[in-house]
Amino acid sequence: MKNTLPCSLRSHFAAQSHTAKALGAAFFMAYLCLGWNGVTMKKRMKITPGGMIIGALLLLMAFICLVPYYYVIVTSFSDSRLIFEGELILFPRGFTLKSYEHLMNNQRFWECFRVTVLRTLLGTAFNLVFQCVFAYPLSRRYLPGRKFFMMFIVVTMVFNGGIIPTYIVVKETGLIDSIWALIIPNLISTWNVIILRSFFENLPASMEESAKMDGANDFVVFLRIMLPLSMPVLSTITLFAAVTHWNSFMDAVIYLTSYQLQVLQVFLRDMVLQLEMASFFGDMIMPDQVSSLSLRNASIFLASIPIIVVYPFLQRFFVKGVMVGAVKG
Repeated sequence: MKNTLPCSLRSHFAAQSHTAKALGAAFFMAYLCLGWNGVTMKKRMKITPGGMIIGALLLLMAFICLVPYYYVIVTSFSDSRLIFEGELILFPRGFTLKSYEHLMNNQRFWECFRVTVLRTLLGTAFNLVFQCVFAYPLSRRYLPGRKFFMMFIVVTMVFNGGIIPTYIVVKETGLIDSIWALIIPNLISTWNVIILRSFFENLPASMEESAKMDGANDFVVFLRIMLPLSMPVLSTITLFAAVTHWNSFMDAVIYLTSYQLQVLQVFLRDMVLQLEMASFFGDMIMPDQVSSLSLRNASIFLASIPIIVVYPFLQRFFVKGVMVGAVKG
């Protein structure tokens, strides 16, 4: 099935699924570069050759991540004819908002956008609750069968039931053609559980012991002590889960049949297919129309805006949370 898709369609989905990840990587590298150099200058009041080399490499990697996205933005605001004539280099040429007007006036775009936002909010919230409740007991060394449960969930990183058995389970539980089909099968991420477990393990055990001496039970310790101290890792898991739900495509194609429940990624797929057909038959050459390239890039930009908006609020926790488990003792 993969090889039957047009090249431009495959490139669209590749760009769409990795846009937020590329932006996150670029922001993270730039933060490390600027933040690390800032700390070095404050402590030593001088710039070392090693620091300059590391900073230059991080900035170069951030630049490589941002250039494709910059091209997406520039082409979405440029005149279609100038793009195909090769006159577009660094800045938009023939500035136009036709691509965005076309998307904004599409009622289905807003319906799919609403479903995707709802799916992301519900999915992220349920992911945090279930993964935290699952990871915290695994972090307690006195839990009977702790190693067995850890091995049980780690195996799922290598083996899974596959598409057909998973579809049968979702169908038999009555989740087909409901938004819960996009949330419940993805409640637990093994990788996120391991990250949370490592963070909970590194918290001082003396706090739990002191709280229990004062009469607190495990639920009170978890809710009032452990969770407030876990904001860095919770913010990191929130970002991971939100990006996963926002970019998810295949589960909506497999489990949803209702037109009203389609997510934004399915809408973009359908739109690109229609544009490819129109372009194949020569219907996209009129002056008052937009090219498939401009419209596709405009859709990529609009679809990535929510993640771009959310990331700065979580960025100050992200660096610490993503390093969980790197230092022991």
